[in-house]
Amino acid sequence: MEHQYIKKLSIFLVFILALSCKSKTDNPKGKKAPISVDVAEVQQHDIKEYLTFNGITQFQQKENIRSNVTGYVSWMKYKIGDPIRTGQTFATVRTKEQDALKEALKIDSTLSKFIQPQRIQSNATGVITALNVTTNDYLAEGDILATVVQPKSLVVQVNVPYEYEDYVSIGSSCEIVLQNEKAISAKITGILPTIDPIAQSQIFLIALPNEDLPENLNVQVRMIYREDAKAMAVPKEAVQTNELLTEYWVLKLTNDSMALKHSVTLKLKNDSLVQIESKGMKLGDKVVTKGGYQMQDSTIVSIQKQ
Repeated sequence: MEHQYIKKLSIFLVFILALSCKSKTDNPKGKKAPISVDVAEVQQHDIKEYLTFNGITQFQQKENIRSNVTGYVSWMKYKIGDPIRTGQTFATVRTKEQDALKEALKIDSTLSKFIQPQRIQSNATGVITALNVTTNDYLAEGDILATVVQPKSLVVQVNVPYEYEDYVSIGSSCEIVLQNEKAISAKITGILPTIDPIAQSQIFLIALPNEDLPENLNVQVRMIYREDAKAMAVPKEAVQTNELLTEYWVLKLTNDSMALKHSVTLKLKNDSLVQIESKGMKLGDKVVTKGGYQMQDSTIVSIQKQ
């Protein structure tokens, strides 16, 4: 009986040993499968950082057409948006005295030269943007009848915080971005010598004599703040940081199979790229852009095929 027990125990031990050996064979040394990642090369780029300010379009030259007599408008053909030139007749006005002479004219025809309506001429060349009278309206001497703007006097007024005065001056290149995303290249052409007491900003002017834009249009004005034409840069998604945003690093690939953690210093950046500085990085190195979140140093990886 004891002999059979020992025999059964021996068979059981052999069975356990066989299972153990099989398990070790199936997963030698507990090796983990590589993590699949996307990568990008460290490249040289021209990176610009911009200052962006708010602006608004204005016409600098506006003239009012005024009445030089008192009476009633007998003729006027203009409407808002019509062009007009200096010296053109804007309207004609008949006075009360002229109305009274109509009866006297029946007696003395020589008075006809005195009943011709008075001409009111435009004193500016441009486009009528405001119209205050119509035919048969009563006018007093000095009344404003219309406003004429000169399209060539169009400017953008830019509010620049005073702290940036060293970066903005007459002649500075800039880019005007409209609400439809159209961009206009221009230069600062003027400055107003006053500061807004509340916002502490100064108004700079950008002349746009050849642009067809409406007045009071809100725009954005961009100008280069800093630039490096030979920046060593990586995609933004390649840069990782700690919770306090005090340390930054990238995961650099070695032999296309291992991701090593490299501390970097961030410099300039734009919408997609970040300039980095690191003793352990050079142009052409590959860094992880996707799949490396919270990855440990010296992790085995495999590059996804594009």
